[in-house]
Amino acid sequence: MTSNDAVRLLNAAKSGDIHRVRVLLAQGVSVDVADHNGTTALMYAATLGYTEIVRSLLESNVKINQSRKIYGLTALMLAAAANHLEIVEFLVSAGADVNATNEDGSTALMAAAAKNHADVVRVLLNAGAQVNVKDVDGDTAFNLAIRHGRTAVVQALLQAGVKVNAADVDGETALMMAAELGHLEVVQALFAAGADVKMKNQDGGTALLVAAASGHSAIATLLLSHGAEVNAKDKDGETALHLAVVEGYADLVEILLQRDADVHSRNNLGDTPLLVAALQGHSQIAEALLRRGANPNVSNLGETPLTLAVLYGHPQTLQVLLEYGADPSRIADDGKTALIKAAERNHIGLMQQLLTKGADVNQQDSAAATALLWAASRGEQEAVELLLKAGADLNLRNRGGYTALMIAEFNQYPAVVQMLRSAGAQS
Repeated sequence: MTSNDAVRLLNAAKSGDIHRVRVLLAQGVSVDVADHNGTTALMYAATLGYTEIVRSLLESNVKINQSRKIYGLTALMLAAAANHLEIVEFLVSAGADVNATNEDGSTALMAAAAKNHADVVRVLLNAGAQVNVKDVDGDTAFNLAIRHGRTAVVQALLQAGVKVNAADVDGETALMMAAELGHLEVVQALFAAGADVKMKNQDGGTALLVAAASGHSAIATLLLSHGAEVNAKDKDGETALHLAVVEGYADLVEILLQRDADVHSRNNLGDTPLLVAALQGHSQIAEALLRRGANPNVSNLGETPLTLAVLYGHPQTLQVLLEYGADPSRIADDGKTALIKAAERNHIGLMQQLLTKGADVNQQDSAAATALLWAASRGEQEAVELLLKAGADLNLRNRGGYTALMIAEFNQYPAVVQMLRSAGAQS
């Protein structure tokens, strides 16, 4: 036999030329020859689905478990990944090792599971494929099926005895993984097999919490219908409502509220869902929370929903808060009102909203500075004009004894100085 004969056999296997394969085998060409990648005729035929060529090679006593140099793949792994069911059956019947692993620790079962080849999975399971083998990433065939949303494979593996509530080293269960990734049908299959909806991972997370964080409304609804605790908290004190709010999942927020999610719950940082909504500027969610009785004047570290909406420049959220009774003159721990904070940042539109709702234009902060003094100190002409029209007191002084005019003069803002003088301010 020459090297050319080996090439001819490999080419015949790749092209599906069963006649040529049989001729070469009859001439004594080695059935186990491989190319530079270690790929044999059996591997080519198994990958490409040439059933009769596989049969002929098996009849010629091919080394059935030989692995390819690249990744260590066997013919069975290749056939399983390609969903060539009949070839898988031939290989298994001929003694292929169903639990052989490649360089990544993966088996034929894992390959079939990840690709959603349920019939191949069943054949391999019936042939003794082990369900608990882990690859180098710690994944089993079941994990891969869950991750890729392979419902039929998940069901086959569960029927083969995989424990539905088994948890990994982080306490993650299949239900949590499926809920996080949005695989609704897989979640349904897991419930049918007895999945425990109340299990927690090492961070205190539940399937509902991870579903909420990912915005999977349909799955959250299903979890709640199976007894998920709507107000369960993780180690950070976050509820499903907190997580849905921070990401802006308005439809999911409504679902949770309909299930009596606690709008007053605080996480470990002291934030309520409304505080989070205000900071993020989720006006629709803020209104939903307020309709359910959230306190518009709740505070954390001195900040209220109103001041947070001002600090982060969210006019729509600010308007919603004001309409639901947020106090525009409430003083924060730093002594500043929302109006003063808006003036500091030159948020003209927000200032107008606050003034329209009755914000005290002359309220002084802990340094006795008013919104006018802050606007003047920054040379903000439009803000100064707005405050003057709202009746700002020109002669109020801060703790240093300075008026708005004195500050504008010191900072050399001539336009503001002129504006204040025209309004009657005196040095």
